[in-house]
Order: sequence, then structure tokens, then C-alpha cells
Amino acid sequence: MRYLQRLIDQVRRQTENEDVDEFVGIQDSEFIQYLNDAQNHLQAAIIQQHPRVFIKEAILDAVTNQEKYNLPSDCFLKNKVHNVEYSSTGNEKDYYVLEEDTIKRRNSGITGAPEKYIRLSGQILLAPEPSTSGKIRINYVQRNRELDLKGATITSSETISSSTTWDITLDDATTNLASLSEHDYICIVDNDGVSVIKNIPVSSISLTTITCSAHEVNSTDGETTTSIAANHYVVGGKDTTTHCDLPKSVERFLISYCAWKILKRDSSVDSAEALQELMNMQAEIVSSYAVISDDVQFIPQLTSWDDWSE
Repeated sequence: MRYLQRLIDQVRRQTENEDVDEFVGIQDSEFIQYLNDAQNHLQAAIIQQHPRVFIKEAILDAVTNQEKYNLPSDCFLKNKVHNVEYSSTGNEKDYYVLEEDTIKRRNSGITGAPEKYIRLSGQILLAPEPSTSGKIRINYVQRNRELDLKGATITSSETISSSTTWDITLDDATTNLASLSEHDYICIVDNDGVSVIKNIPVSSISLTTITCSAHEVNSTDGETTTSIAANHYVVGGKDTTTHCDLPKSVERFLISYCAWKILKRDSSVDSAEALQELMNMQAEIVSSYAVISDDVQFIPQLTSWDDWSE
């Protein structure tokens, strides 16, 4: 999908809101909010019908005698878990599936080989608690990253520290200090919005430097301590990007949704017609996500091999 600024520019032209400055017109921040609302609304509609479309895998470290483990920060609604597996060795061949249980059957303080898991407020609880260290493999429904404009351009490669503060050097001509200062975390992306490093805690920020707190990279997502390079971009907030995670084919929905919100804001008579078109577009997109296989499917045998009735 195109860079967020290009979507905003198109909506401005479509709704005749191109005249804008610091004090006049609709600011970019309002368009960004509507575009985020659009992708969140559409993803929720798709998940309701086809939840497996957005499934992602994550590996967590199991700790001896530890019951609670945080779900990934981008887990949809912080509870949409498809399945959980456990391996006492971390080897692929040793993973086995855990059964889901309810909080009423929680039995803390017992250790052993985990057999079940319980979902609870952005966490999973293992039962029994692991008696040794191991690995937890989770398949969950991933929430789309929030959209925002590029907050700054990085001028040099940086090494991430997991034990002390460290700095990111910025091109002061590109730094949006007001926007970045609103956030306690930043993400680093490339020119296409692909995640480089996500959810870095921020200690302080100036036009030329962001001082970051110690940060542990996520090797499961391909992150390394030397991933940050010159000409990467800083985006404010947790799990953020400059390009929508949804495919190019749904870009038209985001633009139409944002335009409809602007028309409603301006009390335009065109908003009712735009809403109907929007609903038709949403239904078409959601139905296109149906899992349809072109592969040859097996025909089930309904008659038992020992059926001698005929």
C-alpha cells in the first residue's frame, strides 16, 4: 500500500480540503485518525468472518515455576489466541498442543509439564507451571499496526543496547518533534513501512537525537542489535508503521472511509450516499477473504468398510 501521506493527499483532493496551514483547515492528525479507524473497522469485520487470515506465530521463553506470560503486543484485543504449544527443549519436534482451560479451573503453585493454558487480560497462564525452562509457541490473531507519518530520518547506523541507554541520530530537517514527543515508544521502519525494530522505549528526544532506554531485540521477528541503518525512519508509538499492513486492494476502502468521515464532519449531503457505497465495498472485501482452495479436495467416505447392508 502507498505511504500514508499520499493517502491523506488523495482524500484532501477528493473532499476539497487542500487549503491547510497551522491555524486553518483540517490537520493531518485528523486524517490519520480516520484512516486508522478505517483499517481497524475493516480488520474487525474480516476477523469476524475469517479470523485465520491474520494468524501470526510467536515464540516465548518459558521460565521455571512461572505461571503468567504476556501475549505479544500486537495480539488482537489482547486475547485472540488460536492455539498454544509447549516444548521443554525448544526443539521443533518436541512441541505438543496445550488444551485451553477456564480461569475457574486455575490451580496455581503446581509445577510439572504444562498441559493446559488459560487466557487472562493480555496474558496466558500455563497449568501446571513449567518445572524446567522451555519454549511456548503461540499462534494468535495479529492486529494491524497503527498508521502514522514519518517522524524523522535516521542519519547513521546504530547499535541497540539491552543494558544501558543509547542514541539514535536524526536529520533535524525531517524531525517532527511535536509529534514524536507525544509518545513513550518509537518504531523503526524502512522506506516501505517494513518493521526494522519495534517498541523501543524513549528517554528523551531533541531535533537531532533520540535517547532510548535499554531495549531487548526480538530475534523471532528477525531483529538484531545492528538492524538500524541510515535512511531508516522513526515512527512514534507502539506497533506503528507508515504503510498499512492490509493489501493494496483495500486501499480504496481506507480512502472512502476517511472521505466519508470528512463529509460527515462538514455536514455534507454527500455523506449518506458515500456511506452506502462504503458498506457495499466492505461487504465485497470481507467476502473476498473467504478461504477458497483451488486444490483437489478429498471426497469423504461415508460408508464404513464393514457395511454389508447392500
